[in-house]
Amino acid sequence: MPDPDTDQPDEHVPSWRDRLSAAARTLAIIGRTRPALTAVIVGLTIVVALLPPAALYVSKLLIDGVLLAIDTGLEADRRAALQLVGVEAAILAVLLVLRRGLVFQKSRLHAELGFAVSRLILDKANRFSLAEIEHPKVQEMLIHAKQFASARPYGLVVRGFDLLQASVTLVSITVLLAVSAPWLIGLMVLGGLPSFIGNVRFSGDSYRFYTARSPQLRERNYLESLVTNEAAARERLHYGLGRPLLERFTDLFHDMHGGDRALQGRQAIIGSLLGVAGSIIFLGGKVWIVAVTIAGRFSLGQMTMLIGLLKQGQNAVNALLGAVTGSYEDVLYVTRLFALLDAKEGGAPGTAVKGPLPGDGLRFDQVSFSYPGAATPALTDISFHLPPGTRLGLVGVNGSGKTTLVKLAAGLYRPDRGQVTLDGLDLTRWDPVSLAGRVGVMFQPHVNYKLSVRDNVEAGTGLRELPPEAMERALAAAQAGELVAGLPDGVETRLSKRFAEGVELSGGQWQRLAMARAHANEHADILILDEPTAALDAEAEAAFMARPLAPGRSLILISHRLSNLRTADQIILLEGGRIAEAGDHATLIGQAGSYAALFDLQADPYRH
Repeated sequence: MPDPDTDQPDEHVPSWRDRLSAAARTLAIIGRTRPALTAVIVGLTIVVALLPPAALYVSKLLIDGVLLAIDTGLEADRRAALQLVGVEAAILAVLLVLRRGLVFQKSRLHAELGFAVSRLILDKANRFSLAEIEHPKVQEMLIHAKQFASARPYGLVVRGFDLLQASVTLVSITVLLAVSAPWLIGLMVLGGLPSFIGNVRFSGDSYRFYTARSPQLRERNYLESLVTNEAAARERLHYGLGRPLLERFTDLFHDMHGGDRALQGRQAIIGSLLGVAGSIIFLGGKVWIVAVTIAGRFSLGQMTMLIGLLKQGQNAVNALLGAVTGSYEDVLYVTRLFALLDAKEGGAPGTAVKGPLPGDGLRFDQVSFSYPGAATPALTDISFHLPPGTRLGLVGVNGSGKTTLVKLAAGLYRPDRGQVTLDGLDLTRWDPVSLAGRVGVMFQPHVNYKLSVRDNVEAGTGLRELPPEAMERALAAAQAGELVAGLPDGVETRLSKRFAEGVELSGGQWQRLAMARAHANEHADILILDEPTAALDAEAEAAFMARPLAPGRSLILISHRLSNLRTADQIILLEGGRIAEAGDHATLIGQAGSYAALFDLQADPYRH
């Protein structure tokens, strides 16, 4: 798990070793994704790289052949010149077709690689524990991976193809130049160096600038969501938050754009000067070719070919060096992807499907837990036993540790000290799927899945399909059967107005589906409900609380409404993460402590 002391954005430029490793691993991804498609693109790239120099050579033969036919007037020379026209046209036609084919194949690769990288990111996120996924550093890495690295692997691979194409073109041009003017080879390389040096420097500057701006980018995205998200629309419209939020968004844009504009301005000026320097070098070579041709050393066909080769060479050198510098920049961002993929995860999940003491139930034994970077523990020395078939109530003010205790009981957190056991076995040793099958949980706040009613309920079984009778049982346990019966498509009804056929639910209706989700697994013998009736009306709340537990099923109920806990076998009052009072309702009332005071405070309005 990341170190909380290193939660600041990572702005340093990765080492060359990290860059080379990232490049190699990216190529390995594409090799696994679509090896046949990659081979096709490589083959097309090589052919496309060879055809332009070949066309120039044929053009040289054509011009010299035309001049020869004019001088000799022979029919054979005229036919040879016309045949060369056909050869040149055929080469250019094939080049056009292959270039279009190459674009098509690359677009296919883009989609395949984009999916592969996104899947790697999602798979990694899915393997993090709750404590890890909540860690600020992990969130930072996830944002960087999605924002900077999701498209960069494709850019890196494509630049590799560009590098191959430019290299093959340069080799063929070098062969042709070596015959007539070998010194022009050095001129080509020299002319591309100024832009190359500038681009390398610009890539590092851009990387440092944009990665340092990731907090501002996150804030900008959040402000956008507040203006466009339906969940925030009510308060935004009622309180008139739209204009202030837009003003903040505008100020943030201008702040970021000002720095971006200054950086790009410097790059434009320096890049232009370096580009002019390179062009002057190439222009000098062109002047030399013309002068030597006038002196009679080269034929007109040779001059045309050499000028074309020099131009193509200039483009190839710029493309090659551009691919190198572009790859340099892509690799800087791709290292962010692999920083996430290489992040340490918690210990390997357990494999046990049962404990050594069947029927022992859930136990907390001197459990303490602290959140990373927190000054005080969230829970300290918590001990209790929940045998099968019993009800446990948890009481406490906000921040007293109730929800943290729920996450520990569900195996989502690991204690810093002590242990949580089920049937005598530490929760860390349980197979996660088996543990989820034993414990049904309604979290607070719960998730409203913008999917179907069926999906909302079956989420409690890992989206495994429930038979009709099991679906009915879960809905009935949550007092949601009548609600679902009134929807246009029953359990298949799509929820949320963001979909054309969707239906929006009230807060209480969503809460009933969340309770049905907790009841979805009929084999779960422990039910944990965190404020299950907070959004229910009084009648629905009374009906829910009066419903008996299934035989052998135990319940942990968190509620601020203490009247809901009167039938609990045991009530625990948490204060500052510690157990302040424990006992049943009558015992705690008799002690006249904090619980009794809270109960009297809530009951007093109903006595008058």
